Amino acid sequence: MFRPLLAALLCACALQVQAAPFTLTDTAGATHALADYRGKWVVVNVWASWCAPCLAEMPELEALSRGHADLVVLGLAADGLDARRVDQFAQRLGVSYPVIAGDDQALRQFRLRAFPTTVVYNPQGEQALVKEGRVTRAEIEGLIAAAQAARPGLALNAH
Repeated sequence: MFRPLLAALLCACALQVQAAPFTLTDTAGATHALADYRGKWVVVNVWASWCAPCLAEMPELEALSRGHADLVVLGLAADGLDARRVDQFAQRLGVSYPVIAGDDQALRQFRLRAFPTTVVYNPQGEQALVKEGRVTRAEIEGLIAAAQAARPGLALNAH
């Protein structure tokens, strides 16, 4: 009785959502478009300087960014700071991945409801996860491992 329901639930959970394309410009002036990262996992973390859980997860995201050759982390600041202040703030926290001073247009692309919010895209550009609240490196690596088990070819390679 429950097997068909469980099977349907598991299939629904395994479905990926084709993501709307995004283009963001970081504090150094470089442009980052989802299409540019085809073949890589992309993690977009939306944060604010006043958000304690946001700041607490940044070391995890930094370690994730440094630990995998086929993964890109992008930080999107959502508290209205200008690019110079966002860059200085990120540097003080030891963040080396690209950070973006989010304007209204950039933030609308992610339909935020909470801080922090992390959106993970698989190498095909499909949205694999939207997580509201603090995320850990282990959670993201676990998601990728589960996706790889379900769909071979979505591997995550270490540096």
